[in-house]
Amino acid sequence: MAGVYIHIPFCLQKCGYCDFYSITDLSFKNRFINSVIDEINSRKSELISEDIVTIYLGGGTPSLLDKVSLLRIFDALSKNMDINSVNEFTIEVNPDDISEQYLKGLLEVGFNRLSIGIQSFNDRILKFMNRRHDSKQAINAVKLAQNVGFSNISIDLIYGIPGMSMEEWKESILNAIQLNVQHISAYHLTFEPGTAFYKKLKSGFIKEISDSDSLLQYELLLKNLRKYGFFDYEISNFSQPGLESKHNSSYWTGQNYFGFGPGAHSLKDGIRRYNVSNLNEYINNINNNGIYYSTEVLSEKDKYNEIIMLGLRTKTGVDLNCLNSNFNKDIINSFNKELDKLLEKSNVVIENNFIKISDKNRFITDKIISDFFIV
Repeated sequence: MAGVYIHIPFCLQKCGYCDFYSITDLSFKNRFINSVIDEINSRKSELISEDIVTIYLGGGTPSLLDKVSLLRIFDALSKNMDINSVNEFTIEVNPDDISEQYLKGLLEVGFNRLSIGIQSFNDRILKFMNRRHDSKQAINAVKLAQNVGFSNISIDLIYGIPGMSMEEWKESILNAIQLNVQHISAYHLTFEPGTAFYKKLKSGFIKEISDSDSLLQYELLLKNLRKYGFFDYEISNFSQPGLESKHNSSYWTGQNYFGFGPGAHSLKDGIRRYNVSNLNEYINNINNNGIYYSTEVLSEKDKYNEIIMLGLRTKTGVDLNCLNSNFNKDIINSFNKELDKLLEKSNVVIENNFIKISDKNRFITDKIISDFFIV
């Protein structure tokens, strides 16, 4: 099984924390759509040979594309792969972009899952992050989507925000729960080089919150979401039973995936492909039969590190049988040496031959993962 991801690189404005590739010049939209369709057509042999089960349009802001544009992309996909097995078709939308007519159009195109970029239900926090919507628009967007017929809705939240109180964070969590959505992705704010927040951090204009406050916010998130039936199947992702993101889960279980558009990544049989993160270069090279991507053959160490990194972020963990049967003696010896140390500290547990991060240490997942890495 495999998934398809299409990167839509347009935003009306850049959020302070975001480091995903995007541009604010919407005059490139038609040229982009023509180019991404050309890329899809050129990779038919890859797609037709795979059992594609999920399609995901991310960004950027995919909801800046109209129904006609989305239909053109979907038509290209349907001509180049068998879409009969696709059971999850997701599009990311911003609350301030959508209307009843637009949402009905998404259903007509074939989307059956929405990911709504809300981030917070607090107007002060939204303004601080340079979001275009307010809390009222966020709430109305979810209700509108439910009213037109979407029954699988995910929303994004961010915590670890400088100046955000525990009460403000709890308010956002409870607002999300009360909207009866099926999935919540909650990410700790990171300060990525090149973002506006990173520059403010380095200049001393804002400061990172303390580790202790970060932990308290994460524990508050876990407590409330679990109380209302959400399952933390991955460190930052929570769903009602059976409604996990199938597309994102395919990344965490090492399945093949195919990325289209500038900045998109693909992985097929141990070969990584990176599309150039520059729309002009992407368009020009596709139009002139040039090279718009680079490739990397993953080494055994790369594959091992990736299995550890992705698997330990999930509630399922990493299959010890899979590790032992797929990697050489040196890698397994290194793994077992670190495993003994972490078991002694109770940082990890083994259940049914799966190694998992113990519940009390979920917040330091990244540190534990790095302990297992082979450089």
